[in-house]
Amino acid sequence: MKGLQYITHDLGARNDPKLLTLQMEMGGQGLAIFWCLVEMLWENDGRLPLDPHTIAFSLRWATADEVDKVIREFGLFEIDGDHFFSRSALERIQQKKDSIEAASERGRKAIAARWNRARGSENDADEIPQKYGCNTDVIPRNKEINKDININNNTITPQAADFYEFMFFKNFVDPAEEAQRFVEHYADNGWTYQDGTPVADPLKAAKGWKPEVSGKRFNEAALRWYKGVWMSCKNHTGNLTLARKAMLESLVTMKVQERKLTLVYSDEDSAARTGAYIQANQLSGEWQLEFRVRN
Repeated sequence: MKGLQYITHDLGARNDPKLLTLQMEMGGQGLAIFWCLVEMLWENDGRLPLDPHTIAFSLRWATADEVDKVIREFGLFEIDGDHFFSRSALERIQQKKDSIEAASERGRKAIAARWNRARGSENDADEIPQKYGCNTDVIPRNKEINKDININNNTITPQAADFYEFMFFKNFVDPAEEAQRFVEHYADNGWTYQDGTPVADPLKAAKGWKPEVSGKRFNEAALRWYKGVWMSCKNHTGNLTLARKAMLESLVTMKVQERKLTLVYSDEDSAARTGAYIQANQLSGEWQLEFRVRN
C-alpha cells in the first residue's frame, strides 16, 4: 500500500527490557534479526508464516536456529498456529492505513471544492493578444485552459484527457503519455503529495510535473503563437472537438525556417480545417504558413 514504505517505532526502543535480554544473549546479531523480522512483518500486513528456514535463507547471514530463537524465546512476537505476528506492528500498520485513507478522503474533497472555483487558474491566456502576435479582435479573454472535469456529488475523478491540453502546451515530447503518468501517479497516492498533504489544486501540481523524456516537442515561439490560435478557436467557435482533435491531437510537428512555419497534421481534414480557421480570422501574425499532411 502506498504510504507504508517506512516503519514507525518508539524512540529508545533498544532499551526495551525484552530487547535488552535479546542483546545480552545474542548480541547485535539478535537485534539485527529482530529488526529485519519487523520490516518483513510490515511488508506483509503484520503477519508471517512461521518458517525460520525460509526467513534465514532470505537474510543470507542468519541461521534458521537464530531466527527461530528470536521469534520464540524473548516475548517479542506472538504465535498463532503456523504464523507469527507482532501486536504492536499490527496496530501501527492499521493506524498508518487509517491515516492514509483519511488523507486521501481529504484530498478528494479538497480537489472537488477547488476545481469548482479554481479551474481557471491557468490565466496566462489573458496575455495572448500581446504575446502571440494574433489578431486581437477575434480572441476573447478567457482564463480557462481546461474545465472538462467529472464532478459528481463532491467526488472528482480526473482523467488523463483532462490534462492533455495542459501537457501539450508545456511542450512535452509526448503529452498524452505525460498526462497519463500524471493522473496515475496522483491517483495511486489518493491525490495527495508524498508528505500526505492533499492535492488541493491539480493544475498547480501539473505545473511542476517532470516529463519522463526530456526535451521539447515544438519550437517555443511557434508553440506560443499556436496557443493563441487554439484559445481563439476554442472560445470563438465554442467547439471543443475542433480545438482538441483538429488542432492538438492531429498536429504532428511544426517546422520553423526563419519566419516560415510549416504545420504538419496526421490527416487532411485537420490540416484543412485549421488552415481555413487561421486564414478566415487573420491569425497568422508574422508567420508565413504552410499546411501539410504527414506522408
